[in-house]
Amino acid sequence: MNATTSQPSHMAGKPESSKEAQTQPAKPKKLFLVTTETSGDLLGGRLLRELKTMVPALDVRGVGGDLLQAEGMHQTYGVRDFNVMGLVEVLSQLRRLKGMFNHLVAELREWRPDVIVLVDAPDFNLRFAKAVAGLGIPIIYYVSPQVWAWRKGRAKKIARLVDHMLVLFEFEKAIYAELDLPTTWVGHPLVDELKTGGSREEFFASQGLDPQRPLVALAPGSRTREVTSLLPVMARAAAQRLDRYQFAIPIAPALDRTLVADLLGQVETELDRPLTSSIRLLPGLMRPLMRHADAAIVASGTATLETGLLHTPMIVGYRLKQLSYALASRLVKVEHVALVNIVLGKRVVPELIQDDFCPEAILTHLDALIEPGETRDRVLAEFDRLEHILGGGGAARRAATVVKDYLA
Repeated sequence: MNATTSQPSHMAGKPESSKEAQTQPAKPKKLFLVTTETSGDLLGGRLLRELKTMVPALDVRGVGGDLLQAEGMHQTYGVRDFNVMGLVEVLSQLRRLKGMFNHLVAELREWRPDVIVLVDAPDFNLRFAKAVAGLGIPIIYYVSPQVWAWRKGRAKKIARLVDHMLVLFEFEKAIYAELDLPTTWVGHPLVDELKTGGSREEFFASQGLDPQRPLVALAPGSRTREVTSLLPVMARAAAQRLDRYQFAIPIAPALDRTLVADLLGQVETELDRPLTSSIRLLPGLMRPLMRHADAAIVASGTATLETGLLHTPMIVGYRLKQLSYALASRLVKVEHVALVNIVLGKRVVPELIQDDFCPEAILTHLDALIEPGETRDRVLAEFDRLEHILGGGGAARRAATVVKDYLA
């Protein structure tokens, strides 16, 4: 597809004077952006903020969340309209979801934007790309699906559907280069997001924490399944170190605080130890806690990358039901499960998988990571490389520059 658009011809009638032509406002460029996830709203919002400084006359429509709306997007639907979890819920909402999909395709066909930007959300956006790929409008995909981990055939499908891929990790670029898809490594936006934060002293004082005792963050994830699987094990480990360390849990916004309290209460009863009064619950304070903790026990996922960028040594936990793990082992082909280890290209932080994620193993690694010495120093030295590997700052601006070139 051609990345450029033709200039509008002058209307018939009386010729405009050169002065009138100079004062006539530029016709807005039209961008159609789609993301159905909160994480994509964050990426899209920052991209749009940068893009508006490069293309002041810009009309943006599509699907997004609060951040994209705040940047001036005219939303046909919001992220919340697509927030359906579970097979039963999806099936009950199938007609509504299909209707919204068809409406978006029809709107795009009628509006004819200059460029389409699809942000993350591969389950929705790859279907959408297929539905609009034959319209002659450039399609840019921002954030590659993890084709390097599983379903590698998707890379070929993506290369047939889109005109330009924006990737977060440098190693992803080679995947699409082999398929002759123009690809730009823009870097990871977490680098910019995590650059600033308050002091340790302020954080400890505001949360009533003891500055003389090491602080350990327990981050069991944001999904109910993860938390139910990982938190009881973390709590049993914490119960054996209450005399040496203090513990806190950063409850994710989407997570029910009652679930966390109930799980801690069950372990407390089982062990007959005062867990619920000893482990602090800190809703919405994931990043401040990770920034100032001495060590962390973290569910496998993007949180491991955030924790590494914040220079906090960690233990990574990964547990699934046995059948799910057996299936995942066949489908997922990666050397490491922790994203921070994948990015660093080596086993830097310990990964405790399935039955290996147990209190005894956790405590062995935790003590070594907290105590000053070779183990802690080695991990922190590797974390010093992360920011450079992830492209440094400016990911959103680099992504916006690519979009601008397609709008030129």
